[in-house]
This record gives sequence, structure tokens and C-alpha cells, in this order.
Amino acid sequence: MVDIAIEVTDRKGRVSQFTGTEGLTLMEALKNQGLPVAATCGGAKSCATCHVYIGEGSAPVGLPDEDEVDLLSESDHYRERVSRLSCQIVLLPALAGLHVELAPQD
Repeated sequence: MVDIAIEVTDRKGRVSQFTGTEGLTLMEALKNQGLPVAATCGGAKSCATCHVYIGEGSAPVGLPDEDEVDLLSESDHYRERVSRLSCQIVLLPALAGLHVELAPQD
């Protein structure tokens, strides 16, 4: 397993860096760091409480599917092209240096 470098900006604007283990979801890595990600549904793609913004210049994390877009677009904090559910992003070596920002909670 490879450790993936991640930079996160929390809801108060504080930036921290940590590593997440390859194969975990970004949501799991954020929660493991004690960051305030509710993840109420446990990664079932049904609550959007793990909503993040993918930072510019980050490695491509792939496109959200239609169900993810439908769920995120209901949020007042949805940002087209950068909003993602962190439970749907699997950490892979190609994502090293990923920067995310925790979206405001609805």
C-alpha cells in the first residue's frame, strides 16, 4: 500500500497536510484525520455530508456519476466541476498532492 499526500482546507480556512492510504476513500482518510466530515450515510452516496471541493491543479479524480450530481446539486453550496462526494473518490497513487476543501454544511 502507498501513502497518498493530501492537502485539505477546513471550513475555517486552515490548511493541513496528511497522507491517506491507497485504496481508502477520501472520506475515510478525512475522517481518520479527525476532520469534521459527518459522512452520515457511511459512504452510500445518499446524504452529501462528505461534500468537498476539488482544488485547481489537483490530479483528475474522475467525473461524478448522474446520481452524485443530482445529490450534490440540491445543496446551496454546489459548485459545478469541483463539487464531489469524498466517499466516491478512491485514493490512488495518481492522486498524490490532491487538494480539497471541505464544503460548508447545509
